[in-house]
Amino acid sequence: MLSACANDDDGLTAPEGPGNIVEVAQSNDDFSTLVSAVTDAGLASTLQGNGPFTVFAPTNAAFQALPEGLLESLSNEQLTEILSYHVVAGSVVMAGDLQAEQSVEASAGGELFITATGGDVMVNDNASVVIADVEASNGVIHAIDQVVLPDSYLDMVGIVAKRYDLQTLEGAVGQANLASTLQGEGPFTVFAPNNASFEGLDLSGLSQQQLQDVLTYHVLDSKVLSGDLASSQTVTTVNGDELTIEVASDNTVSLTDQQGNTYQVTQADLEGTNGVVHIIDGVLMPG
Repeated sequence: MLSACANDDDGLTAPEGPGNIVEVAQSNDDFSTLVSAVTDAGLASTLQGNGPFTVFAPTNAAFQALPEGLLESLSNEQLTEILSYHVVAGSVVMAGDLQAEQSVEASAGGELFITATGGDVMVNDNASVVIADVEASNGVIHAIDQVVLPDSYLDMVGIVAKRYDLQTLEGAVGQANLASTLQGEGPFTVFAPNNASFEGLDLSGLSQQQLQDVLTYHVLDSKVLSGDLASSQTVTTVNGDELTIEVASDNTVSLTDQQGNTYQVTQADLEGTNGVVHIIDGVLMPG
């Protein structure tokens, strides 16, 4: 299914197998930056081990697309974290194994979000698989055209954008012209409604200002982790309206909006460079 993802226009050729992951990457000059980074991070011996591993391998061009100087500025610990985020340990994920949407646990911790549509495969909504199913003796390599980053290296918009279950919110943020605000210095706490939250809601009739009011009702102008919460508190959101937050004895966090609707936090404490995202199961409505 993924063979169609190979892009001859990029001049890429599949690495030669079936050596181990590192040997396969070394067989192709398009992965020289990756091989160098893996060596610098001390990960080569790991990726030469028994595995099995699935590696989403950024090409040289993918590394060149990073902000200038970023790669060189990383500590060894940071470089190891980012490279490990491209690795799924303990399983081989082949083309035929993919569904339309799936998340997999990366070796660095955190999830990789993979979508497959009509033969096009994306990782975290920004990296395309350009060569798939390159088999190695201890796993498989899929070449990608962008470096993917853990949440801790992303702003609030980046954390939302990489998750396929938050695509409706991402679109609404763009429609409301709020992306640049949420990419600002912050810090912010964002209560992010999942896609299902928007089902049955018609936001198309709202003006941009009205949509901004709804979305900024989901944002606090401070960073609030779940562990910072008392059993009950009322907070003022960026749009000026109040929101009630309660923590049950089982640590379930619920939010009650100005119209009396109560929703749950389904995933908490997704920390980024300028705040934290908590995923919720409903759209909060201001007064």
